[in-house]
Amino acid sequence: MENKEQYNAFSLIQFLWRWKWWLLAICLATMIISLGCSMLIKPRFKSTATIYAPRTNSTAKILLNEENYNERLDMKAYAIEEETEQMMQLLNAQEIKDSLISKYDLATYYDINTSSKGWKTKLNKVLANNITIKRTEYGAITISVSDEDPQMACNMTQDILRLLDTVKNRAEHERAAASYYALVDQLDSIDREIARVDDTIKLCMEHGVYDVEKQSERMMQQYAIAVAGGNTAAINRIKEEMKNMAEWGPKLDAAQNLQYFFIQYQSLCKQKMMDAKLDMSNRIPVKFVVDNPAPADKKYYPKKSIIMLVSTFCVLLLSILVLLIFEKINEPTDRKVETVDQ
Repeated sequence: MENKEQYNAFSLIQFLWRWKWWLLAICLATMIISLGCSMLIKPRFKSTATIYAPRTNSTAKILLNEENYNERLDMKAYAIEEETEQMMQLLNAQEIKDSLISKYDLATYYDINTSSKGWKTKLNKVLANNITIKRTEYGAITISVSDEDPQMACNMTQDILRLLDTVKNRAEHERAAASYYALVDQLDSIDREIARVDDTIKLCMEHGVYDVEKQSERMMQQYAIAVAGGNTAAINRIKEEMKNMAEWGPKLDAAQNLQYFFIQYQSLCKQKMMDAKLDMSNRIPVKFVVDNPAPADKKYYPKKSIIMLVSTFCVLLLSILVLLIFEKINEPTDRKVETVDQ
């Protein structure tokens, strides 16, 4: 078996040596042609930005949560997987792509015929191929834009960072505004309820009921004194007061309890409303920028050396295969020629 393997290896070496000049010429020709073709390819430049997502962008939670520290509400805290995935989804939003298309007239820039069928799909596909958004092993997000113009790539990357703030703030501001106006309506309802309760308390006071507990205690003392002294007029008067207290006292207690509840609820709504109003005016950046994009001074594509090596290696293998087939086909003829010579 070893002799056979050595024989096959030796035969391969003999074969390569026999065709060495042909293979060398093919390799040189391939290198020259691939170099020429790579020079015809327009160079592309890449601009990259690196960002981190924050844990939260709620201004109210960040600024008004000093007493009870929570790492999640720390404005300096980096995001975990959930927030990073959400930010990547925002970066892929169609609103950002549409803004870039409109600002730079990318249909014309990429030479796409807007009168053809499916031109928008084609344009979005080209844009998606030129924009790369991925997560790094350290939890950051890289945004890369490639283009034939390095300044264009840099400008588009900067605009994506800017538009990320716009899209995220818009979504959060809409939610904060909806919450704010819902709380305004709720606060109006609470004010009406408090006014109704105040009217009930005022009506009870007009009937002489101010403080059920103290007034009841005083009546019982006076009643005991009147009974002990045999003062019939005082006893009858106090009984009338007790009847009045029995009628309006429970109403006053219920109204005062409701008043306390509504005042507490009113205070909570005002607090939440102010928080929502603060979030509506939020201008805190929605990301931590680690690396800002800059115009590239060196192209990233095409790599001439890689193109030459790969193309030369492939052509060399193909040439060896073709020559092996060629020799195999012509092998019987060669043997016949050797037999006649003998």
